[in-house]
Amino acid sequence: MRLTRRAVLKLVPSGVAAALLAACRQQAALLPTPSATPPAESPEPIARTFLSAWQADDFDTMYALLDDESQARITRDDFVQTYRQLFDEATIYAFETTLVAAGRLDATTAAADFDAVYRTRLVGDLVVRPRLPMTLVGETWRIRWTPATIIPQLGEGNVLRLFKRTSTRGVIYDRQRNILATQGAIVVVGVVPGRIQDEPTMLNVLSALLNKAPADIAALYANQPPDWFIPVGRIAFETFQEQYDTLAAIPGLDFREQAARSYPQGSTAAHVLGYVGPISREELAALGERGYEEDDIVGKMGLEKAAEEWLAGKKGGRLAVLTPEGQEVATLADVPAQQSLSLHTSLDVGLQQVAEAVLDGKRGSVVVLDVKTGRVLALASAPTFDPNAMSNLLDLQQRLAFINRADQPLLNRATQGAYPPGSVFKIVSMATALQEGLFATTSTFNCPGYWDRLGIRMNCWKSSGHGTIDLSNGLVESCDVVFYEVGLAAYNRDPNLLQTYARRFGLGALTGVELDESAGLVPDNEWKVSVQGVGWTPGDSVNMAIGQGFLLTTPLQIARMMAAIANGGTLYRPQIIVSAEDPTGERPPLTFEPQVDGTLDLAPEYLQAIRDALLRVTQPPRGTASHIFREFPVPVAGKTGTAEAPGVAPHAWFAAYAPAPTPEIAVVAMAENAGEGSGVAAPMVREVLAHYFGVAAQG
Repeated sequence: MRLTRRAVLKLVPSGVAAALLAACRQQAALLPTPSATPPAESPEPIARTFLSAWQADDFDTMYALLDDESQARITRDDFVQTYRQLFDEATIYAFETTLVAAGRLDATTAAADFDAVYRTRLVGDLVVRPRLPMTLVGETWRIRWTPATIIPQLGEGNVLRLFKRTSTRGVIYDRQRNILATQGAIVVVGVVPGRIQDEPTMLNVLSALLNKAPADIAALYANQPPDWFIPVGRIAFETFQEQYDTLAAIPGLDFREQAARSYPQGSTAAHVLGYVGPISREELAALGERGYEEDDIVGKMGLEKAAEEWLAGKKGGRLAVLTPEGQEVATLADVPAQQSLSLHTSLDVGLQQVAEAVLDGKRGSVVVLDVKTGRVLALASAPTFDPNAMSNLLDLQQRLAFINRADQPLLNRATQGAYPPGSVFKIVSMATALQEGLFATTSTFNCPGYWDRLGIRMNCWKSSGHGTIDLSNGLVESCDVVFYEVGLAAYNRDPNLLQTYARRFGLGALTGVELDESAGLVPDNEWKVSVQGVGWTPGDSVNMAIGQGFLLTTPLQIARMMAAIANGGTLYRPQIIVSAEDPTGERPPLTFEPQVDGTLDLAPEYLQAIRDALLRVTQPPRGTASHIFREFPVPVAGKTGTAEAPGVAPHAWFAAYAPAPTPEIAVVAMAENAGEGSGVAAPMVREVLAHYFGVAAQG
């Protein structure tokens, strides 16, 4: 059961303060063991009623059970507030009570001892054995209440204080140890009501400082305990420094520094890093047992969200009982904070900035992978945002403006954008044709500029046609008619054949990258029946063979596919975090080796045939991207794609790896509604490759 309004969380036993339980057991010896059926004058029923009401949050019943003297000392509202404040101070989110013993001490007094286990967010389980003193009023037992009935050490006037221990949020680095995310600071401005001397002056200063009405500020600390720090607003650390002398001279004001996230590279890698923000109710329910509280900051997106546990560490604290003069009389729990870890990533800041630059003015994404490991060297999405602005606790309106923009700058188009891949998918179609023996690389086709074998005229992108063309050159020249034939042959062999190979190439499934992502869609008969009420047709396979129809992929999936073709057929899980390290060196680093998710399962000769064709895509006389890479000094293998989008301009794709003989990186560029892949996306990839290899973008 719980006392506060916070969400119930799973219980995490920690054994904190178990010594208190043993220390209090001597009290139980004073009391007789209750009988199975206690006599009518036994104090046990009153004790049980009080504890049950407490578990049920029924303070009216609890207060009604107090004796007259106790009710004269404390009002019902103060009684409730005492419980609330103690639980808030100790970060107690749930508790359990068990009656141990209850009995008379003499003719008019009695007592009941009970075990209480308080579940706290910061110091684990607090185990105590308080006593409920009782007095006989007429023929009824009533409770002589003090705060010691909650925690034994809380005698008259003593207070409970939690001295928190926190860990600075971890730093995020790129592969050269350039800082991508680190900690700054802001200042929480608070009022201690009991110290106020000149309230009007204080409120006027706060009103100007916080841009709030004096009455609204006063309402925040009204009826609060006189010695408590009541937050009323936040200001920039620089502002606090500038106005320190004025603010420090006003009695009643107090200040606490609070960590604030900073991104020194500005918007660079924003969609990878993400941002932080105030914890939500749902996040508190999920994270509260790790010490999170209602005013904490958590990762909301990107690595900040994915690696929250490592980056945040875990709070600790010392829970103590103090006299009114501030002298400590008891330490109830003492738990150290757990140091946060810093992340070392595979990102290359310089390459990332080039990837973002080629997206300027476009909606789309660029992904760069190390083909031998699957590690992400760059991952860019446009339009982008500044994580400093999104993490700025002082400007809610700025954050809302980003969230509500129609062009969705917070959408990571590299991992969450799902698009038809267009002709890039012809790589999968060719692999299917070769591996299944549907066609050979030298199998010939006739392309007059259209195809009508299903009774409907379907055009090739080259209206004049490619004439007689074989399968290999069909990929080089991206002939639609060749792959219409492949799609029909695949359907006739097995309506699910193209889907099987698409999934083998990593499409239609989450890649496992550390970021939020879409699985895309590899549609099949079951899916189509469930969505449209009709089954899969030959025309669906024909459309899929050229990367159209219902098929949807993410740029990251296509990049992983190209990396697998480049490295000989190994499908790696895309990986950004290389290690998580304790900056104090007290714990060994967590390291993450490349992880293999599968293989393409193509015969070596068929894989090589695809690689040969992809190299000729960038070479004259027939390659669809030859005019872009004609004078480029590094051999590039790639595939253009122009994916139709109903009612708007097509999406432009180019997927590549280089250098073609001994590949190092795979690069994919996708621009939404931007035109042809050869004219828009291929030059983007060329710019990224030029930076990586240190050559001129165009000779």
